[in-house]
Amino acid sequence: MEMMPDGWYKQLSITFADGSMEMLHIQRKPTGTHIPLMLEAPEPWTDLPFHKCPCCPLQDFMRTCPAALSLQTTLSKLRSRQSFEKVKATAIDEQGRSQTVEWPLQAVGGTLVQLAVFASGCPVGRKLKPYLAGLPPFVSSLDLSRRIATMILQKHGGSLEASRAELAESLAPLHEVFAHLIRRFRSDEKNKTEAGEADGIAAILGRDAVPNAITQVDAFAQILALKANSLFGELSVELGWTPGVKPGAKPSAAAQPAGRQPAAKLPTAQQFEVPQPAPRGLWQRLLELFR
Repeated sequence: MEMMPDGWYKQLSITFADGSMEMLHIQRKPTGTHIPLMLEAPEPWTDLPFHKCPCCPLQDFMRTCPAALSLQTTLSKLRSRQSFEKVKATAIDEQGRSQTVEWPLQAVGGTLVQLAVFASGCPVGRKLKPYLAGLPPFVSSLDLSRRIATMILQKHGGSLEASRAELAESLAPLHEVFAHLIRRFRSDEKNKTEAGEADGIAAILGRDAVPNAITQVDAFAQILALKANSLFGELSVELGWTPGVKPGAKPSAAAQPAGRQPAAKLPTAQQFEVPQPAPRGLWQRLLELFR
């Protein structure tokens, strides 16, 4: 039987300042694809044609958007909350190990957006799924970007050109995906208001936990695209790749940089440090991580 990678969490608890708690159970296939735990019927805003991404290749007979359906069972449960709320979140993996952070809710929600877009079956976002296996659920933007870029660089044998091309192709349509996910939520609020569905709608109107969590991951992807060239260059040096030398071949002494260190290894889930963000603006925090 195929075992789940260590970093795949199965349970996420979020404790709020008022003492209330939201418990989310995460089911996955052995491949890592999220299987939404459907305790109720899919909501109308998850229908595939409802604000379908122009870049989505899925046919309408699929009925629901995989990313939206994933969010219905996870992030959607936080719609009555504000993004700036400080929460305590604990993730537990298949081995019973836990990781706890005290983050703004939008940062915790970002992990659920990553699950929905990168590991739910979304044909656009799942291109990045292989590079997230083994990561802890809570990881800084810098560590996440370095992990993705390192694995792509290794996949292409150190070729900067091929690595840049793959990352650019994977990231280019993501802004469209995130924008349309936000439209799904906002349009759902509008439709319920116009239909006179008073029950529950007052609690979510004007709340920004969900859209800001999506925006945070969108901002990460955009900044990664902007910083890709310099990041690949830095990692190429760290990994010991020598331009012009065929992977596996021994470079000449002249091509060897003085005092070069052995190629860096990918960090394990246990080696990642959990950052505790300071109360600064979203874009400022993300930009500082990439400096």
